[in-house]
Amino acid sequence: MKKREPVQRDPLEVAIETALRPGQFIDWRMESTFTSELHGIAAQIDALASTDPDRAVRIHESFLAGCYEKADELDDDGYFELFVEALYCGWVKARQAAGADPDKTAKLLLDRMENDPYGYADQLEREAVKVLNKAGLAAFECAVRSLFLAKDSTGQPPRRWGEVLRAIYAQQQDVPAYVAVCEQTEFSAQDSLMIALLHKAQGSLAEALAWVERG
Repeated sequence: MKKREPVQRDPLEVAIETALRPGQFIDWRMESTFTSELHGIAAQIDALASTDPDRAVRIHESFLAGCYEKADELDDDGYFELFVEALYCGWVKARQAAGADPDKTAKLLLDRMENDPYGYADQLEREAVKVLNKAGLAAFECAVRSLFLAKDSTGQPPRRWGEVLRAIYAQQQDVPAYVAVCEQTEFSAQDSLMIALLHKAQGSLAEALAWVERG
């Protein structure tokens, strides 16, 4: 009988498992050093996206799964949460480099934002909008807008999805769309400032000043 060859594991996945230190509790004094090592491995995966994006997507997903397994074994002072957010962004960029369907990417993003037991992806839109390409951002906007238009029990658009749309429209510098979302939910001083900044970025200084004064 022919002897079966051992399965070769991806060296980056081996490095991830070692760096996550399974079974070892990471307290707040160790967290900065711990996450710095994780960032080093994530940078290697990000670099891989330009040459082998499919592999980069797969390893990012393994890394994210490992992070969620590690979540109960550390005292997070914020460093780990920020790292997981960055890892999600790397995953998005890798999927785009691999030519993945932007609608599928948007659907996966929303699923993770809605079903994160540790809350790492709860406000993922803040960073995700910065790395989504034009097609990806459009697909994300379409998916989020469908949720926004589904009224809640009070008959109002869900506030959470209004916040996500704000992040999308700010990234797109779409002032009319940003204002329209605010009108359907509730204006805040922060909204007035953001609209002023968007007008300033577009060279409309008089409009920017008017929104500053309104805020």
